[in-house]
Amino acid sequence: MRSIIKGEWRKLRRCQILLVGIVALALCPVVQYGSQLVMNPELRDPGYNFVSLFNSVIWGNTQIFLPISLVMIGGWIIDRENTNDTMKNLLTVPVSYPRLMGGKLTITVILSLIFGVYSVFVTLLTGTAAGLDGLSPAVLAGQGAQVIGAAFNTCLVCMPVILIFGQIRGAYLGGSLLTFFLGYCILFFKSGFLLSAYPFSAALVLTGFDMQEYNGATEAPGIPLAFLGMAAVIALTMALLLFSHPGSKTGTAKKKKKRGRGRRYSGR
Repeated sequence: MRSIIKGEWRKLRRCQILLVGIVALALCPVVQYGSQLVMNPELRDPGYNFVSLFNSVIWGNTQIFLPISLVMIGGWIIDRENTNDTMKNLLTVPVSYPRLMGGKLTITVILSLIFGVYSVFVTLLTGTAAGLDGLSPAVLAGQGAQVIGAAFNTCLVCMPVILIFGQIRGAYLGGSLLTFFLGYCILFFKSGFLLSAYPFSAALVLTGFDMQEYNGATEAPGIPLAFLGMAAVIALTMALLLFSHPGSKTGTAKKKKKRGRGRRYSGR
């Protein structure tokens, strides 16, 4: 597994698709702070500070920016082996197909943690440039850990979609659109079982995020239900991994008809 992860990381460093996540996560704090500037004065938060900006970034990352980026990149990592016709070479290595997919998912998890650290850095720059107050070492440590934790949880939630759409040739873009819709659905679950157990909500609840402030929840979410929702996602991911297998066309070489001089002189 270690060699698979190292090999995937080397290949990923040369890929321009990483720009999707880099640009998206850089836009998130800018968009969140910009939304305060374009609001009507009576709707603005007069006490908007670094804590507010970090919370807005956590919400925006989990709802939109991270799901789209992680599913697009993670799905592409799987899809490119079939698109570039390199899967048949990988299948000659004495490693099972589920283990190979597990290595690609592990790279996506590592990438989500890197994106989380990067998001903390970009948020810090945006808040400083905007002249926001309320920054302290305790705020940076607490809110930064929450950003990274939410990024990790969001990646776990996206894994089933990455596996399903990554193994369908050219479908990872559709998977990104699906996660955009699934992340947006957080807004509609304001009470009951789904407020806590819905996977994208659970990703936020387990980091201690205040759901009542950002999606207008009418009751406090439950930690046990959030654990249940996340456990269901992990179980689904493991089941998809165990039953994953290469497509029927993978690894089959194209047969070429013999033409030209080889056939002409075959009887001589």
